[in-house]
Amino acid sequence: MNATELSTAELESLKDSLLLQKGSILNKSHEFIAEQSSISGAGDEAEVASQDVANNISIHLHERDRTALYAIERALGKIAEGTYGQCESCGEIIGARRLQARPFTALCIECMEEQEALRH
Repeated sequence: MNATELSTAELESLKDSLLLQKGSILNKSHEFIAEQSSISGAGDEAEVASQDVANNISIHLHERDRTALYAIERALGKIAEGTYGQCESCGEIIGARRLQARPFTALCIECMEEQEALRH
Protein backbone atom coordinates (compact mmCIF):
# COMPACT_ATOMS: atom_id res chain seq x y z
CA MET A 1 0.00 0.00 0.00
CA ASN A 2 1.25 3.48 -0.85
CA ALA A 3 1.63 6.14 1.81
CA THR A 4 -0.45 8.60 -0.20
CA GLU A 5 -4.01 9.71 -0.74
CA LEU A 6 -3.61 9.28 -4.51
CA SER A 7 -5.53 6.67 -6.47
CA THR A 8 -3.59 3.99 -8.33
CA ALA A 9 -4.31 5.75 -11.63
CA GLU A 10 -3.10 9.10 -10.27
CA LEU A 11 0.03 7.45 -8.90
CA GLU A 12 0.73 5.82 -12.29
CA SER A 13 0.20 9.17 -14.00
CA LEU A 14 2.71 10.83 -11.65
CA LYS A 15 5.16 7.99 -12.23
CA ASP A 16 4.86 8.50 -15.99
CA SER A 17 5.38 12.24 -15.52
CA LEU A 18 8.50 11.59 -13.41
CA LEU A 19 9.87 9.25 -16.06
CA LEU A 20 9.27 11.86 -18.79
CA GLN A 21 11.03 14.53 -16.71
CA LYS A 22 13.92 12.14 -16.12
CA GLY A 23 14.23 11.45 -19.86
CA SER A 24 14.16 15.15 -20.65
CA ILE A 25 16.90 15.90 -18.12
CA LEU A 26 19.06 13.05 -19.41
CA ASN A 27 18.68 14.32 -22.99
CA LYS A 28 19.67 17.83 -21.90
CA SER A 29 22.64 16.34 -20.08
CA HIS A 30 23.87 14.68 -23.29
CA GLU A 31 23.43 18.00 -25.14
CA PHE A 32 25.35 19.81 -22.38
CA ILE A 33 28.25 17.37 -22.63
CA ALA A 34 28.35 17.72 -26.41
CA GLU A 35 28.21 21.51 -26.10
CA GLN A 36 31.03 21.60 -23.57
CA SER A 37 33.27 19.40 -25.72
CA SER A 38 32.75 21.59 -28.80
CA ILE A 39 33.70 24.89 -27.14
CA SER A 40 36.78 26.55 -28.55
CA GLY A 41 38.78 29.29 -26.92
CA ALA A 42 39.41 31.12 -30.19
CA GLY A 43 38.10 34.61 -30.76
CA ASP A 44 38.54 38.11 -29.46
CA GLU A 45 38.17 39.08 -25.80
CA ALA A 46 34.48 39.96 -26.15
CA GLU A 47 33.67 36.61 -27.74
CA VAL A 48 35.61 34.73 -25.08
CA ALA A 49 33.92 36.72 -22.28
CA SER A 50 30.50 36.13 -23.82
CA GLN A 51 31.25 32.41 -24.15
CA ASP A 52 32.37 32.29 -20.48
CA VAL A 53 29.07 33.81 -19.36
CA ALA A 54 27.12 31.35 -21.51
CA ASN A 55 29.19 28.46 -20.11
CA ASN A 56 28.56 29.56 -16.52
CA ILE A 57 24.82 29.71 -17.16
CA SER A 58 24.89 26.27 -18.81
CA ILE A 59 26.83 24.81 -15.90
CA HIS A 60 24.37 26.31 -13.38
CA LEU A 61 21.39 24.90 -15.28
CA HIS A 62 23.12 21.52 -15.56
CA GLU A 63 23.68 21.43 -11.78
CA ARG A 64 20.03 22.31 -11.16
CA ASP A 65 18.99 19.50 -13.51
CA ARG A 66 21.26 17.06 -11.64
CA THR A 67 19.57 18.02 -8.36
CA ALA A 68 16.13 17.51 -9.93
CA LEU A 69 17.25 14.17 -11.38
CA TYR A 70 18.34 13.01 -7.92
CA ALA A 71 14.94 14.00 -6.48
CA ILE A 72 13.13 12.24 -9.34
CA GLU A 73 15.14 9.05 -8.77
CA ARG A 74 14.27 9.18 -5.06
CA ALA A 75 10.57 9.63 -5.84
CA LEU A 76 10.60 6.72 -8.29
CA GLY A 77 12.31 4.57 -5.64
CA LYS A 78 9.66 5.51 -3.10
CA ILE A 79 6.91 4.57 -5.55
CA ALA A 80 8.57 1.19 -6.02
CA GLU A 81 8.89 0.56 -2.27
CA GLY A 82 5.43 1.92 -1.42
CA THR A 83 6.51 4.92 0.65
CA TYR A 84 5.79 7.59 -1.95
CA GLY A 85 3.84 10.51 -0.52
CA GLN A 86 5.19 10.26 3.02
CA CYS A 87 6.95 13.38 4.34
CA GLU A 88 10.63 12.68 5.05
CA SER A 89 10.60 15.07 8.00
CA CYS A 90 7.42 14.42 9.98
CA GLY A 91 6.22 11.16 8.43
CA GLU A 92 2.76 12.52 7.64
CA ILE A 93 1.06 12.02 4.28
CA ILE A 94 1.85 14.72 1.70
CA GLY A 95 -1.35 16.11 0.17
CA ALA A 96 -2.34 14.90 -3.28
CA ARG A 97 -2.46 18.46 -4.66
CA ARG A 98 1.13 19.08 -3.54
CA LEU A 99 2.31 15.80 -5.09
CA GLN A 100 0.56 16.62 -8.34
CA ALA A 101 2.15 20.09 -8.39
CA ARG A 102 5.63 18.83 -7.36
CA PRO A 103 5.76 15.08 -7.95
CA PHE A 104 9.30 14.73 -6.60
CA THR A 105 8.77 16.68 -3.39
CA ALA A 106 9.99 14.98 -0.22
CA LEU A 107 8.33 17.25 2.34
CA CYS A 108 4.77 18.21 3.20
CA ILE A 109 3.94 21.90 2.90
CA GLU A 110 4.28 22.53 6.64
CA CYS A 111 7.77 21.01 6.86
CA MET A 112 8.85 22.82 3.68
CA GLU A 113 7.69 26.14 5.14
CA GLU A 114 9.58 25.38 8.38
CA GLN A 115 12.72 24.56 6.43
CA GLU A 116 12.45 27.75 4.37
CA ALA A 117 11.88 29.83 7.52
CA LEU A 118 15.09 28.44 9.01
CA ARG A 119 17.04 29.53 5.91
CA HIS A 120 15.90 33.14 6.24
